[in-house]
Amino acid sequence: MEAGARARDAEARGDDVRAGEEWRRYRLIKDAARDPDELLAEGIALSLRAAELAASGQ
Repeated sequence: MEAGARARDAEARGDDVRAGEEWRRYRLIKDAARDPDELLAEGIALSLRAAELAASGQ
């Protein structure tokens, strides 16, 4: 909650760098509460998609 609030405050001040840092921190905190198997499956799916895009030249 605090990281999200800090990100919104930084956005309101126009501090894009700080807002980006705080949103990344917020996401890391949020992901830490997720099921590890779900995160692994998501990572594998993203890796496969990246390999497909690379192979297709996009």
